[in-house]
Amino acid sequence: MKKAFCIILTLIMTCACVLPAASAADTPDAGERAPVIRILGLGGSFYDGDTLVFPPQAGTVIPAIMKAISATPALLTGVLDVSDQERVLEVAGAFFDPIAFDKNGEPANGTVKDTGNIEDIDFESGDFIAFDYDWRLDPFTVAEQLKDFIEYVKRQTGSDGVYLVAESMGTVEMDTYFSRYGFDGILGAVWYNGAYRGVASCSDSFSNQNNFSVKAISDYLNQLGVFADSQLLYDLFAALESSGLLQTVFDSVYSGTLALEESGMFSRFLREYIGRIPGFWSLVSSEDYPAAREFAFPTDEIKEEYSVLLEKLDRYYNEVSSKTDEIMANALEKTGKVGVVCGYGEYMPPVTSDSTRQSDSVILTADESSGATCAPIGETFAETYVQKINDGHDHISPDRVIDASTAFFPDNTWFVKFGHHSFSGGKELTEQIFFTEGFNVFSSESYPQFLVRDPDTGELSPLTSHNGEGKAFSSSFTEKLLKAVFWAANVFLKIYKSLAVSLKGVVRIEKTEC
Repeated sequence: MKKAFCIILTLIMTCACVLPAASAADTPDAGERAPVIRILGLGGSFYDGDTLVFPPQAGTVIPAIMKAISATPALLTGVLDVSDQERVLEVAGAFFDPIAFDKNGEPANGTVKDTGNIEDIDFESGDFIAFDYDWRLDPFTVAEQLKDFIEYVKRQTGSDGVYLVAESMGTVEMDTYFSRYGFDGILGAVWYNGAYRGVASCSDSFSNQNNFSVKAISDYLNQLGVFADSQLLYDLFAALESSGLLQTVFDSVYSGTLALEESGMFSRFLREYIGRIPGFWSLVSSEDYPAAREFAFPTDEIKEEYSVLLEKLDRYYNEVSSKTDEIMANALEKTGKVGVVCGYGEYMPPVTSDSTRQSDSVILTADESSGATCAPIGETFAETYVQKINDGHDHISPDRVIDASTAFFPDNTWFVKFGHHSFSGGKELTEQIFFTEGFNVFSSESYPQFLVRDPDTGELSPLTSHNGEGKAFSSSFTEKLLKAVFWAANVFLKIYKSLAVSLKGVVRIEKTEC
């Protein structure tokens, strides 16, 4: 199902990634090593002067919600007139106006991202040096800023080179840097939960192929801890799902959003809001980019109007996203020290075309690993399954879910079950990759190819066939009772929808006759 709110939901979920800190590990003394620059992912706050404008505050959110509520009857009945459509667009605009870009893909106002003060960096602490940036910008603009940052760090530390570890969207910026400036002075590179091959939820949104199910929403909410240890909350949602009420609501909204799609409102939303932001386009995969480009800019007149922006988007597609394998191969050849860290065992945001694909809750595992073979969530490889590439090593996970032999760097790619798009444990593992000569997935009993993250402590440990199970709920009498109540509500909603559609149709006929 194609839905405007799927796009908003996707971006909010992507921005909400948490990157917790990690504990110390056995590594060379900080004074003996070259600096490590940590290229952060998408996130952070935006200010207009001293005023926080994004994420949206209550003064923005509440009026937008009230407008959205006023459009609910139209969405439920699936009969939207022009005023209803404009109201939906206004609601979306209320959230994205503060970070708006113009038709050329440049900031439209004075809003800036708070990236901290470079002068406050403590080069004596031994911690990774964080590079933050305005993720809205064209990746080539950020790459230029990263180049200046690297030179600054080298001057301040007296080092001839630096290591780079990039997280999530930071891998987009790192790959763009490599494409533009090469590897001079780069001693090693790690892609951590990388978005460099695109983010499926964003690709689906931009190319108008969103799809979700009620079960996918339930699975995702459970994964986020919405139910936590509350059997009552689980029963409530399970009853909503099994009674059919939740499905009726989404089916109703779908009929309304179909009218929006047919009117061209979705592509207009892209062009007027998030589609003007080059940073968002860098999260569209190279496979989906041509279709997404055509959906957002469907006519020659529109393409001409946005020609400057399209030139930037096409450059990233042609020089970076379509050449990720080449960039990674060059990184290994030039630096000799590379690593890829991926998460798996979690559901994607419930707006993708296939919600059962393995992911770290934000990005597909197959994309993060650049090619690993993954069984669907809840399934394992068949007993007769044989590792696809026989390189003399065992690359099958203990839970028989991942075949790492098909990853781009099979000996240098680590998988963290329940990693939850997190840098937890990433500092120690990255230090081992950079500062232990010849380190790979076979080098350490503490960091084998397959790890598991404790959801309560965030600590990583080797994955076994026994320690990778998630929490599960079973239904209770309360769910059965609630199911009966929601079944009755479902019948009422269907009757209301039928009457509302009929009445609105009569009103439209009368207006036409007048």
